[in-house]
Parts: sequence; C-alpha cells; structure tokens
Amino acid sequence: MDWSKAKNILIVALIVTNTFLLFTYLTKNSTEDRPMDQETLFTVLQGKDIYVDTDIPDKYENMPAITIKYNGDKQELIEAALKKNIYQVATKASEDDYKAVADQFLADCQLSNESLLFDKVMANGDTAVVRYKNSYKKVAIGDSFMEVSFKNGKVTDVTRQRLTLNSKSKKKLKVTSPEEALLMFMSEKQPEEVIHVEKIQLVFWVNSSEFNGESLISDTAFPAWEITYNGGQTKYIEAYKA
Repeated sequence: MDWSKAKNILIVALIVTNTFLLFTYLTKNSTEDRPMDQETLFTVLQGKDIYVDTDIPDKYENMPAITIKYNGDKQELIEAALKKNIYQVATKASEDDYKAVADQFLADCQLSNESLLFDKVMANGDTAVVRYKNSYKKVAIGDSFMEVSFKNGKVTDVTRQRLTLNSKSKKKLKVTSPEEALLMFMSEKQPEEVIHVEKIQLVFWVNSSEFNGESLISDTAFPAWEITYNGGQTKYIEAYKA
C-alpha cells in the first residue's frame, strides 16, 4: 500500500469533515442566536489561505427586501450645468475640495438626496472621481453608486444610478451571520488564491447589470454581506433566510 498517498487522502478527508462540522455548528448557533466561535472559524479560513484583517460585525438586525426603481432623468439639467463651466477645483485641491464641488454639482442638477452617501475620492494624475453610494435608511445598496468625474480640475461627467427606494413589505427577513458568509466565500474561492478580507458589511444588493442608464427598471434588493478583499475587490453573499 502507498502509505504516503493514503496519508494525504486521510488529511484531505479530515479537512473536509472539519469544514462541514464547522458550517453545521455555525448554522445551528445562528439559528439559536448563540455567539459563534470566531477563533475556530479563523483557523479553518487560514487553512484555506483566507485572512480576516478586519472586525466582524457582531450586531445586525433583520432587514426587509426593498423595491428599487432606476431613474435616468435629469439629463438636461446635467448638460446645462456642464456647459456653465463653473464646477472646478483649484490646483493641488484636497479631497474635501473635490467633494465640495461634486456636492454642489449634484445639488444643482437635483441629483442629491438623503439616500446618497459619500464614499471616497479616487485621484489619478489629472483625473479624479468622487464616488457616492446609494442607500436605504443609511444601509448601502451594494454595487450601486453615483460618480462625479473631474479632468484637470473641472467636472466633466456624472455616472449615475439615481434610485427611488421603497420597502417591499413590512415583513423583515432573518439575516444570516457574517461567519456563514465567510464560509460561503471560502467555498467559492480558487484553491491557489490568497485572500485578505479588508471589510465585511451588511448591504442591500441586486444585480443591476441590465441597467442602461436611460430606461426605468424596477427590481428587488435583498440583504447581502458585502466582503471587500485584496485591495478593493468585492463579493456579495446573500444574507437572508427564506
């Protein structure tokens, strides 16, 4: 008998068994609202080259599904504002300067509202982008944003997903734990990947790939865990139980 080969098979079998038992354990704990064993979770994740470099949320509430309508209006206001050529920042402007001008541009185009949350400023040479995330009651809509673009200090364009948001029903969905989301994430990674998780947060999420920027489309967003990793890449894991 090839004992070396048999030993490797046994090790793989033990890893698979431990992963299955851990997933069962975490799922059971989640159902019973008991604290989860994060130390054990991290050990299993690290065995798969996944390193959690951030805190895992320990407080989260059940959430409703929400109805989203994508609005492609305000184009005339945007074009008129761009022609004024007054939305610009000074040389060596700070991130706050870019944000202030972008805020004013959106307000003048009637695009700003309380559901739009500032995210970040991304600058590269003579270009910069101010990004805002859409949200519902301060919870971000995953993969849904508005961006104001600058070239040589001047606003040149706005990429938009202007949303109308409403709760689909008063019923709230039971949210699964972030630990379960990390296990699902682990099961989908490529064997050779090394993952460093930078952030994990609860969001609403809908696949908006069919949005063309001009038509009005209605869809439903459900709770999801947004996992940010390896320099800003994102993965969405559904976070509700039917």
